[in-house]
Amino acid sequence: MKEIESVALVGLGAVGTVLATRLQEALPGNFSVIADARRQEKLRKEGIIFNGKRYDFAFADGTGFRDLILIATKSTALEDALEAITPYVGPDTLILTLLNGIDSEEIVAEKFGQEHVLYSYFLGHPSMRQGNRITHDGEYRIYFGEADNRTLSAKVSAVERLFDRTGIPCRIPEDMVAALWQKFVINIGCNQTTALLRRPYGHLQENEQAMALARRMMDEAAAVARQLNIAGAGQMAGEAEEVIRSMNPEGKSSMLQDVEAGRPNEIGIFAGALCRLAGTIGYPVPWNEAAHLILSAL
Repeated sequence: MKEIESVALVGLGAVGTVLATRLQEALPGNFSVIADARRQEKLRKEGIIFNGKRYDFAFADGTGFRDLILIATKSTALEDALEAITPYVGPDTLILTLLNGIDSEEIVAEKFGQEHVLYSYFLGHPSMRQGNRITHDGEYRIYFGEADNRTLSAKVSAVERLFDRTGIPCRIPEDMVAALWQKFVINIGCNQTTALLRRPYGHLQENEQAMALARRMMDEAAAVARQLNIAGAGQMAGEAEEVIRSMNPEGKSSMLQDVEAGRPNEIGIFAGALCRLAGTIGYPVPWNEAAHLILSAL
């Protein structure tokens, strides 16, 4: 596969901005942001202030296929994002969806074909956002690959070379499906619990009852993974708790930030998705059912 030269990104939010600033600096003239006319107008006027520096991005003009497209929207905006990227998807375009949850790759593949899609997710410290101002401490990594990466495909190798070239930290797990489930279990615990309690990560670290609530929901998710024969399911909840205990105590999950701002939250791809999967195999997940009910009612 040829080297990846042209890259586009849709979703200049907390995650997308972290990547867009790096890509614009590393790929001058070969990176663009996909956005509708209203969003473009606002960004041209205000820009994005990332860690105190203003960025003005180049916008895709509706023409020309891209070698790589990154989708960094919220899950609630995925359908619109797929329509927005359609003009830029050519025969050799690769697509990475850096969304939370475990089913975005399947949704993208249904529209464009599995040959265009690699599994991926973003894992790192949360960004803090106020209007067009975003701050991030630089601690993150993109995990990506085929379902099985014991032997790297040409597609995976090409993306790895791009990330190395542009200074984007990345890792390629041997079992990408298991890695996605590990991230999912982490999100089930930290996103849902912080949103339910309206408290930052430090509250989970310091309050035994708060961590017990997170652990009950993560244990249910890991148990469903075990029922589905996902590798390493037995260790997922314990490893997720270790990750939560290592987070910035003052940090707030994306779901908590959405709840505080009155934005739609992503409970549908966390407890909602888990409850649907659990229902198909007849496995009870009462703690996640309660979380889904509560956070859906906001």
